Amino acid sequence: MKHTFIVKESRQLESHERSMLHSFYPMGQIPHLFCLPDDCYHYTGWFRNEPVAAVNVDCTDFKAAHVIRLSDTTGKNRKMLSGLIDRVLFQLQSKVCHRTLVSLKLPSDAPDDLLNGVQDIGFLFHHEATPYEFLCVPYTKTTFEHWQFCIEYPETHHDWLRNRNQFFGLLPGATPFTDRKLDLLHRRQTIFYSLKWKGTVVGTMYGEIKQGRLYLHELHIVGPKEFTQEGISFFQQSYYDKFKKTELMSVTATSMQTHILHALYEQGARPTPSSTYTLLKYLTPSTTT
Repeated sequence: MKHTFIVKESRQLESHERSMLHSFYPMGQIPHLFCLPDDCYHYTGWFRNEPVAAVNVDCTDFKAAHVIRLSDTTGKNRKMLSGLIDRVLFQLQSKVCHRTLVSLKLPSDAPDDLLNGVQDIGFLFHHEATPYEFLCVPYTKTTFEHWQFCIEYPETHHDWLRNRNQFFGLLPGATPFTDRKLDLLHRRQTIFYSLKWKGTVVGTMYGEIKQGRLYLHELHIVGPKEFTQEGISFFQQSYYDKFKKTELMSVTATSMQTHILHALYEQGARPTPSSTYTLLKYLTPSTTT
């Protein structure tokens, strides 16, 4: 009997198939499979009636910014996972009317054969993103008179978005955001911040507070290493003054943000093992003759 590799979206799964997926993921790493927002999907590859590969597909910014984000990948081998991703993108190809950026996030400890597999279907390595941790303690300095720390509100989100998107290629995920993406993040209790120097925005970041810890999922400051370190120091002190119960800070930075990495090391930050690779690929509209 010949077995066929079948691709299914989680909303199409039978109840017994859904229960099988929970054992497919490591404990505590199961994504939200069946309560997904509109334009977000979870695809699984099945072989011999068993799940063998999975990927989350975020199409939130597909129409407005021509972006697709792939994450939460898992698979029994590189051939099955890269095959699933290739099949999913083939299905989406028919909807592509503009050149579309596809980002793929993989754990940095992914085996070499998996990286080779996704590169075989057209993905190129872009950068590595690593969370760094350090204590959120007051930083002593005589003056920060030129600096200002701002928490952004819905009325100012568009300005924050414009400043952030100037540098999206350097940031984790390496994709631009739209107003809709920002709204979805805001609904998940995400907080958006700006750093200003002499009244001009020189830095943007966003994150969330969980169990006494601040997680900055993105951070970017424009300027040389010493200027960036002073900006981080100012943010660190200002944040401690506002939220004294926050003890630890986690900041994710990428291998393309060398000035951010230098400043974090100078502040005593240490890398965590949960770093990720971002790979990019472009889909182009199909042509007919």
